[in-house]
Amino acid sequence: MKTIKILSLLFVVLLVSSCKQNDWLDWKAQNELWLVQNAQRDSIQTSPTGLQYKCIYAGYDKSARPDDTKVVTIKYSGKLINGYQFDAADSYMGYVSDFVPGFREGLKKMREFGIYEFYIPYNLGYGINGSGTEGTSSHIPPYSTLIFRVELQGVN
Repeated sequence: MKTIKILSLLFVVLLVSSCKQNDWLDWKAQNELWLVQNAQRDSIQTSPTGLQYKCIYAGYDKSARPDDTKVVTIKYSGKLINGYQFDAADSYMGYVSDFVPGFREGLKKMREFGIYEFYIPYNLGYGINGSGTEGTSSHIPPYSTLIFRVELQGVN
């Protein structure tokens, strides 16, 4: 009898976890389709890595471009394809090397005072694991495309 209860419990756990995994696979498909459609919009460029970006304002021609060793000051907002905003800051300072790969790549394309939008596929963002704790305001689900609007305020 104890064995049957344990097996029943195990079955329920596996069933629930496979349903959750299927939810993430559906979310993955939605994100991949969104990126395909976004790439067809006017003014969207796609890098060889798959990062999509749009230049809203190029910044000053002779101003600095960041690299991995630089500290940048940025204003940004980050959201998911469903419009959920998971983060924003009016002034954030950090090393370029500390950002997710797609954000780093996007920053390196910018000049000081430029404004861009980045559309970061999950493999250049938080990957198959996502970020944060589910149910919190900063949670980013697995396979999420990250959409950032970024103003590069300074390069040091």
